[in-house]
Amino acid sequence: MKKILLKFALALAFIGAIVISSCEKEPPRPQCEIDNVGTVTVKNSTGYNVWVDVTWGNVVENYEKLLYNNNSYKYNQIPAGSIEIWVSFDGNDWYYEYESLSACENMTYTWYLSSSKSTGCPFYTYAKNGMRIVPTLKVKE
Repeated sequence: MKKILLKFALALAFIGAIVISSCEKEPPRPQCEIDNVGTVTVKNSTGYNVWVDVTWGNVVENYEKLLYNNNSYKYNQIPAGSIEIWVSFDGNDWYYEYESLSACENMTYTWYLSSSKSTGCPFYTYAKNGMRIVPTLKVKE
């Protein structure tokens, strides 16, 4: 009788170990998802050196970068949500576009030089659907 009980207990322990080890664990969440941040790479395809920046919310710091033609700069740890992507020839007259950044997104934003004088804006970029977007002139604080 003891042997039967011992075999039964071992069988239950074996089955229990299989059941416990077969439970699926949730994969660990990426740090960018936990922190709710993404990255924005700003590219300069204007043919000129330009100043660029990325801002969000009520941020008071600016990380303005002089970006040479055909170069890019990567802004890391940008909070997900509404962001503004800025460009300027001289660091005084700034143009911007609103974008929405998701957690863990690696957004690339390219500025081009506009050949259209009708808009009064020297820059343009393309939206995700391929539409040409002309940014808005705004005093950058």
